Amino acid sequence: MKEERGFTPDLLAGGYYVTPQRFAQLIGLSDHQAIVQRWIEQGELPSRRIGGQLLVDLGALLRKAQSDQS
Repeated sequence: MKEERGFTPDLLAGGYYVTPQRFAQLIGLSDHQAIVQRWIEQGELPSRRIGGQLLVDLGALLRKAQSDQS
């Protein structure tokens, strides 16, 4: 029987985006989505518009976190 594996994207490869609402859920701020929106507006949280929709760029966020640790 084939073992099932969960989807694990290679975030450093880029091209993985989530909505600000989903990002807020992932980091435990579902009730404080305005904080996530403020981070985007201040440029603290990498984002881009794709098809008119604002999305958080998880690959860019991971690269930024890694460069901040160096």
